[in-house]
Amino acid sequence: MLINTVILFLRDALPIFVLVVYLYVHLPANKLWLLSCFIAGAIFSLIYISQIHVIGQWFDGKGIELSLWLCQSFVYLLALVLAYELSRNQPSNNHLAYWVAGGMVSLTLVSKGSNFIVYFEGYLNQHNVLLTMLLGTFLGLGICLSLAVLMYLAAQWLKQRLGPWSTWLLIHIYVTGQLVNTLPLLVQVDFIDASDTAWNSQNVVSNEFEFGHLFNVLFGYQAAPSIVQVLVYVFALLVPLIIFYWLKQNLAFHSGNKQ
Repeated sequence: MLINTVILFLRDALPIFVLVVYLYVHLPANKLWLLSCFIAGAIFSLIYISQIHVIGQWFDGKGIELSLWLCQSFVYLLALVLAYELSRNQPSNNHLAYWVAGGMVSLTLVSKGSNFIVYFEGYLNQHNVLLTMLLGTFLGLGICLSLAVLMYLAAQWLKQRLGPWSTWLLIHIYVTGQLVNTLPLLVQVDFIDASDTAWNSQNVVSNEFEFGHLFNVLFGYQAAPSIVQVLVYVFALLVPLIIFYWLKQNLAFHSGNKQ
């Protein structure tokens, strides 16, 4: 019970902490924005859980898997919108950037936070495991907070040294990894075939170990990824970078010609 609770926090709570930290560094600190994101995400998570049986009947019984995959896909697309705002100069002063970031946090809370509601609801009536569950919760929260502080300091340092594009790159790597992590949901409903394994690095860094969980959250590390996961990861990571680099160079070229 203790180990399961800690693993739950590493798997589902740490991604929320990391995303919030990256966005908090990327945009000017705004506590009201952060509080609103958590409230909205909590409300949407409760609504999602309350309608989970209805959602599960969508698309011939594939509603839960597809809805969770869509949540993460929208988070990825919203990260690209943030990059577009960044290319417009001073995106932090644009209210759209805050709305986009809020949507990213809220959708992540729905896809990740709903697991907490289901998990804790199943154990609340079992008094013999309540103490162990609370201990695991405090331990998991402590680990997540400690790692979040380290990520915050690292992201702040990168932003000061390299500018806001560095923090967006952290966000982009994060959302790409999380997008690839949802591909097994499509495998479960037979939307894609991921039977062929690209490589196996379980002996180096296993997904079951602490570093495996951390790397999985930060950049979507998989010890034994499928070929489909590798292809999607490379495409989702590199294509937007190439496009935005081209747009930036094109904008700089036209600005130089006007002068």
